[in-house]
This record gives sequence, structure tokens and C-alpha cells, in this order.
Amino acid sequence: MSMKFEQKPYFMPVFFHREDENGITDMRYHEPAKINVISLTYETDREVLEKCIPDCYTLLEPYVNIKFCEFFNLSWMAGKSYTLININCPVHFKGEQDDMDGDLVLTMFENHCDPIIGGRESMGYSKYFAEIPLISAFDGKYSCQASCWGTPFLKLTVDTNVAASEADIAEVKRVEGRTQGKMHYKYIPAVKEKDEPASMNYVRPDCSYPTVLPNFVKPADYPYELGASESEWGMGSIEWIAPKWEQWPHGFRIGQGLASLKVKRILAARHFTYMDPGVYSTCYRLR
Repeated sequence: MSMKFEQKPYFMPVFFHREDENGITDMRYHEPAKINVISLTYETDREVLEKCIPDCYTLLEPYVNIKFCEFFNLSWMAGKSYTLININCPVHFKGEQDDMDGDLVLTMFENHCDPIIGGRESMGYSKYFAEIPLISAFDGKYSCQASCWGTPFLKLTVDTNVAASEADIAEVKRVEGRTQGKMHYKYIPAVKEKDEPASMNYVRPDCSYPTVLPNFVKPADYPYELGASESEWGMGSIEWIAPKWEQWPHGFRIGQGLASLKVKRILAARHFTYMDPGVYSTCYRLR
């Protein structure tokens, strides 16, 4: 499972890399970490959700899934930890070469710049910073929230004491079980030429294409065990709070767009843990 760079990479912000005694080919840096997750899936208006996805993808079911994840003591981050929120929907990609189902990441919020820059610049993840406290857990009930500039825009609860229907649990399992990876759309705007008017700045792409991080396949030489805990299924609630411009000047449209994905019905919610190997070099461009 070699991850050696054949050429010196140049990322933005500037990152110069060379192999050393702590090189990324060392398997110790892919020892899996235990991730704590609460997840909720709900149905929304298909027409509204379809407006949020790139044209190259076809929306399957009009479902939105939100996962609050606590990543603790990650070996590939020298034992450091962070939290994230993954907001996705089930899509299909059919191109000239690739034909697959996946989870399109609408937005991924994280509470530290290192994983944001790494996933956004390299793989095209739609990442953004947010203030994400640790999940509160008591007596089978879990709650969490996210804010930016001190303004809450998302609140979520999972209650494993309230049963979801077996049919809806089976539906969530069916949708999640067919995904072949996390899909994204990598887009970086171009800077105008010297003699072009200012109106030409940032209106054309320098790069613009879909990508996917496929489900991890354990290599024969991977020395660690992986797996997930049994899910504690239940029901929950979600509240999107549409921010005003003065509350979240740069990203208020993100908050308003997510708030437009109204909850028609909640299918199911759950709590579980899983082992994450932290391998992201398998991401590739969809064609």
C-alpha cells in the first residue's frame, strides 16, 4: 500500500514535501482510529435537493443524511483529534468510463484547518470550518450542534429509546449498503488574464470535475483489523437555522441552502462506532 509521491507536490496553501524518517509509507501512520458517530436520515423535497447537486450526478432517493463524527487520536495526525459533520445524499454517476452509486458530500464541516485544506485542495471535498463541540451523551440520548461565528446553524438529536420502524431501518441500510464511495465535485476558479476586465475574475474554472473516494478495500499487507459496532437505532430530530448575512458573512448562503432542505419525515437515526484507516490516496477523478 505505497503512498510515496513520485514528484514533489505543491499544494495551496504552500506545502513542500520530502520523504524522511517519518515518511507516509510507514504503516504506523495508517493504524485505524476509533470514530464515534451519530447519524440521522430524513426525506426532503426532491426538487429542492436536485438544485443543490452538480449536473453530472443523478439524485436517487430524496434523502439527506447527517453524520456527526468524533475522530480521536488519529495516527495519521500524530495522535491529534477533531470533529466533523458530513452532509450527503445518494446519487448515481454515469460517464463514459465510470458508472457507480455513491454518497455526494453536499458539505463537510470540520473544526480544524488541517483536515479542511487536505481534503478540499487534494480531493475536492466541499469542506468548511465550523465550531463543533463534542457529542453530549446521556441515557441513550445524543445531541450535538454546529455554529459559525458563534451563530448556531444546525442542531441534531438522536434518541435510541424511541424505536424507528423496521421498514425504515431496512431502507436506510439498503441505501447506505449500495454506495461505492464518497463523491465530490472539485472546483477551483481561474484568475483573469492581465488585460481582461475585473469582471472576468473567478467566473471560469481552473479545474472542474467530479471525484470519488472509493470505499476502503483492505490490502493484503494491511496489518490492522477494521469493523464497525452494532448500530443503536432510534429516532431523532434535526433543526436547520438559516443565518443572516451579518451573522455569517462569508458562508450564510451555505447555511440558507442547507435550511432549504426541509424535513418531510425522519426515517431513522443511530449511534455507532467504526475503525477508520485514514487512507485517502485512492481518490480518483470520475469520467
